[in-house]
Amino acid sequence: MGMTTLKAEFHRELIIYRRYLFSSVSDLVLTILMFMGIFWSSNLISAGIIGSSLSALIVGFTLWTTIQNTCSMLGNNVMGNAKSGVLQQLYLMPISSKRLFFNKGIVNVIVSLLQSVVVCLVLMVLTGQWIHFAPIIILPGLLSLVTLFGLGYLIVSVVLKFKRVGSFLAICQYFYLGVLLTQFENAPSLIKNIANLLPLVPMVSWIRMAINGIQYNVAYYLIFSITNAIFWIIVGSIVFNRVDRNIKQNGTLSFF
Repeated sequence: MGMTTLKAEFHRELIIYRRYLFSSVSDLVLTILMFMGIFWSSNLISAGIIGSSLSALIVGFTLWTTIQNTCSMLGNNVMGNAKSGVLQQLYLMPISSKRLFFNKGIVNVIVSLLQSVVVCLVLMVLTGQWIHFAPIIILPGLLSLVTLFGLGYLIVSVVLKFKRVGSFLAICQYFYLGVLLTQFENAPSLIKNIANLLPLVPMVSWIRMAINGIQYNVAYYLIFSITNAIFWIIVGSIVFNRVDRNIKQNGTLSFF
């Protein structure tokens, strides 16, 4: 049953992309244009707010698109399903709600990664800045995916609890754009340690330094990245389980 529902979720996503191909392509173009707007704003780049490395800028922005597509799209989809009544039907399926959203999370992550690869390639072509990806970035990349699942459960929990959260999702997107483009690895130790508790921050710093060939403490970022991933997947699971149980007991699954 688990694999059947996962295949069905992939098939559904493929149908949506084929049916609304123009909208999907437009979203990619809009994302690329947003980056080019930042790139052309040379005053912002030279001010050192997000670092002078164009490679770091591309990596940070690409990771942001992954987060945006994974978490925000999942939240918007759940919100739309709750409003239309589809969510109530999904809860009648013979699988647990946690497994249901886990399947959606897997599909969103894979689709988002494919979109981010396309965005990254286009950005490198447009800027002429070709990034050499070191094999070591596979590890923080995988840990980032684990963290994204935790964030996905948190976003779904907020949607199930409060229903109308469009503005909240938008705020989260642009908050994380600033967080991911800020080079916390260059900050004082206290600020860096605190920032590494935020979702994905140690992984992003690790990837950025590996790509730029900067010397860094591998053990430090490995420990913080593993801790970050485990912490947020646990937090996401606990919050989702409580919210899921609460809405079932109170009968508040409906959008209205």
